Amino acid sequence: MKALKFHGAWDLTLTDLLDLEPVGDDDVVVEVRYCGICGTDLGIVTGSYPVAVSGVTLGHEATGLVAATGPGVTSVRVGDRVVIDPTPYCGRCRMCQTGRINHCVNKHGTESGVSYDGAFADRYRTTSAFVHPVPDHIPLRAAALTEPLSCVISGVRKIRPPSLAANTYVFGAGPLGLLYAWALSLTGLTPAVVECSAARLAFAHDRLPARAGCYPSLAEARARHFNDPQASLDVVVDTTSVLLEPLLPELACGGTFLSIGLKRHLASIDPMLIADRSLSVIGSIDSTHGSFAEALHLITSGLVPAHRLVSHVMPLADYRKGFEALGCELDHRRMTPSREASCKVLLTPDAAGNTQ
Repeated sequence: MKALKFHGAWDLTLTDLLDLEPVGDDDVVVEVRYCGICGTDLGIVTGSYPVAVSGVTLGHEATGLVAATGPGVTSVRVGDRVVIDPTPYCGRCRMCQTGRINHCVNKHGTESGVSYDGAFADRYRTTSAFVHPVPDHIPLRAAALTEPLSCVISGVRKIRPPSLAANTYVFGAGPLGLLYAWALSLTGLTPAVVECSAARLAFAHDRLPARAGCYPSLAEARARHFNDPQASLDVVVDTTSVLLEPLLPELACGGTFLSIGLKRHLASIDPMLIADRSLSVIGSIDSTHGSFAEALHLITSGLVPAHRLVSHVMPLADYRKGFEALGCELDHRRMTPSREASCKVLLTPDAAGNTQ
């Protein structure tokens, strides 16, 4: 089998390995069909988010077919179509027992594509609790967005808007930004997405929920979406990591700023402002209790049209082109603004790149 191995910043190799097989009674081996390139992968590859173990197989947003199971597995069978939950948790530590499974203290060595071999490969091995059947009517490429949508649901659960009329902004029209627009809309909010990249703006334009909009600047979002050049910032979702310092002073009293970007960026803020104006500054990462099942439901029910957010499907062997579509130029060791309309890029072990 082939697997995309990480050795250090900018250093990836497509490596030949022995096929994975079940080892434990509860093991499930999945023949990977699709695995999405995530912002986390970009951070790992560029060195801006140095969390991955050298030698690990990258990739964690995956779907596929069950290829083999251990003797104790009864929930899935060989041939079943499944989506993978890539972040196991122990269920025993204090973080898990107090509802914070995304911060399980025992997760090192289990996180797919970080400390455990992930799914940019022909096969992936997990246990039965972390694979979920995908209905036949749902394309596996759409179900591959279950994990990022699950992370979005974790963040949306933390937002407590003062009203469903709250002026809501999402900064960044990448996969998470668009998924936040959909998830927030399902709560009754009407978000404005702000994106400075013309290519991403063009892709996002007709892939937003009704009554949401996408704009090249905050000024245009205020004027065109909320019909007020001075429209307040009641709820802000920042996928960029860089907007806390400039936007916190503009946040309305009782407003919420949610930061979900994983780029290191130091900010100077006034804590008196937070107290005096009753502001909430929060962060969110990974899946929480029930969010993965909820995300899969939103996709399988059609409430979130995940398939429309897939901009590219490429063979795993062309991984360099896949990363380049997102502005990550491996050969030149640099990140640049993407010159093409891109959102979710999927890699597939299928050489033709046309697996259903």
